[in-house]
Amino acid sequence: MKGYDSLTDLINNLASDFLMIDGREIDVPAAGKFLNILDGLIKKADHHKAIPLKSVAGCLSSLLEKIVLNGVEDKEAGFDALEKGITLMQEIGESFKNTGAYDGDIEPFTDLVVTLTGEHVPEEVPAEPTAENQVPKVAEMGDESLLRDFIVEGLEYIDEIEVNILNLEQDPENKEYINVIFRPFHSMKGVASFLNLDEIRELAHSLETILDKARNDQLSVTPGLIDVILDGADVLKEMIIQLRASLEDPPPKPLEVDLPALKARITDIEEGKAETVDADRERKKVGEILLEDGSVTDEVLEEGLKIAEQGTPPKKIGETLIAEGKVTPRQVSQALRKQATQNVDAGAIRVDIRKLDDLIDMVGELVIAQSIIRQHQIVQSNGDSKLAKNIVQLSSITSEIQKTSTSLRMIPIKQTFQRMARLVRDLSKNAGKSIGVVMEGEDTEIDRNMVDEIYNPLVHMIRNAVDHGIGLPQERIKQGKPERGMIRLRAYHRGGNIVIEIADDGKGLDKDRILKKAIENGVVDKSHTLSDADIYRLIFHPGLSTAKEVTDVSGRGVGMDVVKQSVEKLRGKIEIDSTPDEGSTFITRFPLTMAIINGMIVRVGSEKYIVPTVAIRQLLRPEQKTCNKIAGKGETINVMGNLMPLVRLYELLQIEPEHVNPWEAVTVVIEGENGAKCVLVDEIIGEEEVVIKSLGEGLKGVRGLSGGAIMGDGTVGLILDPEGLFELSEA
Repeated sequence: MKGYDSLTDLINNLASDFLMIDGREIDVPAAGKFLNILDGLIKKADHHKAIPLKSVAGCLSSLLEKIVLNGVEDKEAGFDALEKGITLMQEIGESFKNTGAYDGDIEPFTDLVVTLTGEHVPEEVPAEPTAENQVPKVAEMGDESLLRDFIVEGLEYIDEIEVNILNLEQDPENKEYINVIFRPFHSMKGVASFLNLDEIRELAHSLETILDKARNDQLSVTPGLIDVILDGADVLKEMIIQLRASLEDPPPKPLEVDLPALKARITDIEEGKAETVDADRERKKVGEILLEDGSVTDEVLEEGLKIAEQGTPPKKIGETLIAEGKVTPRQVSQALRKQATQNVDAGAIRVDIRKLDDLIDMVGELVIAQSIIRQHQIVQSNGDSKLAKNIVQLSSITSEIQKTSTSLRMIPIKQTFQRMARLVRDLSKNAGKSIGVVMEGEDTEIDRNMVDEIYNPLVHMIRNAVDHGIGLPQERIKQGKPERGMIRLRAYHRGGNIVIEIADDGKGLDKDRILKKAIENGVVDKSHTLSDADIYRLIFHPGLSTAKEVTDVSGRGVGMDVVKQSVEKLRGKIEIDSTPDEGSTFITRFPLTMAIINGMIVRVGSEKYIVPTVAIRQLLRPEQKTCNKIAGKGETINVMGNLMPLVRLYELLQIEPEHVNPWEAVTVVIEGENGAKCVLVDEIIGEEEVVIKSLGEGLKGVRGLSGGAIMGDGTVGLILDPEGLFELSEA
């Protein structure tokens, strides 16, 4: 039902993030993020009067806090309960979405949580702020190591913020820099919340809020915002240092910070009252400005330049001087600001991202308009060769404008790959494995709006490669392989898509084990005729984990189905290529932009529809002898030795078809979550790039449709959602 989509999306995101905390060893920052999402879910559920969902989310929050604080004796049972709770929330969310209510019983789950935790915990416990200027207070805990871990990680977070805030200062429209700064604040808030570090939690939340507004274009990244973020980071650093001192004797002095004044400044920024900075000087280098301002001496600057040049790649002078402790982040920030207000490089201009998005939208409208003109009946029937030539030229110019405007929003995937490399380093170290990373095509560009969207599925595939793909050094030596494993990240453009490959040189997928587990779970029967590729695709089935043991990385059956859902949500496709004892390659294809789709135009009766080409395996007109009716399976078509279900599109859409017999019509073989199916249509009109249009709130929830597009003849063609169609056909 209308209004519940945001709830189900939030629950699915929660299921995705479950992998980040799954295992015997707690990843405290990931647990903090998980708790933040649960808190938001509780509030949304309360707003929508979804009381059963609110109760289950509250129980999950309490359970996770107890697990983190070692308050659950059977931690394995605790994690199992977390997984059950997520599955239950998905069930409740779908029920509210479809019927506006939930008739199931949540009491067995709530009783399980009470048994594990030993007490009833309220669904929501509002955190009251502590008195100002006091040393942060910590809840009584049996394990002080969690607090010490937070102190170490918190100081690392502050260092990360200080460096990246300078990058944002130079490129305030770059959303990736905002995201990189946002995440440490978000993680600190989450962990501080269940450690009862209320002042740290409250300040981190306030700073996170203004960054979130900047990320969503509700606030501009102004010098005032940069200043308050830096000052807030400084205060958090002092708080964490005091927290560390509080674990020793004698106790530390109270904070000498005017927190009310800082919070008032944050409020001013939130309300758009950012101050401005004036400067009038000729354009100079950052080092020269620091020297003029008296922040460094000639000797310090000269030594800093030498160190910066020796880096691989060479570092910026500001970052180097901060790392060497010669200047503060604020001094470099002020120098950058003075530099930015000087003469702008004639070869570049700064453009508001919203203006760029508007430009791309208008170019999309131009593409539609020229297509309508080109296919207009008068133009088609006109024999004027000059007109035809002009129409062709118009199409060519429009196509070039579209490509150019789209490219303006493209950024290299290099930064995403670097984050993946860091993840491999951390995971391999924790797993006792030696793994290197090779990157190819890191300069390949992708729409900046998609960078964050593809992050989660890539992370899950990297975690699986480290955990399941590559073995321990001693195991690899026995197999005659190098002790050091290798993961290859490769990106390239092909056919209007960006292709990202994640390959490892591990043991490959165990085809027999996957098939055995699938048969045990009733996913396939023993009389299957599945190819190797079809068997490998079974790992995307929910709950089909073949891990022999549960680790802190993966193995609970939550993950690969989420990966597939995340990829398909972006209109992408994922494939697997695996060879025993040699390794596996996961190949993902994403459209270069979310504004345009490459689709196959099909006709059913008098209506035209668009099928995303990324979902199409092949087109065929079957012979009559290949069409069968099988008891228990319905209509099937034999495609190259494989029996595939037949889906009559006209029946689902309630349209009068031109052809009823499959051998007289055309079938489109479409990949689905549970295998390929043959979709019956009357005619294939052709392939075309179309501009996606929203169907509006009234048709937003219609199953089987994902959007619309204005066709060349001026009519609206509906874009089909293959998975939604298959669900309808099975209903």
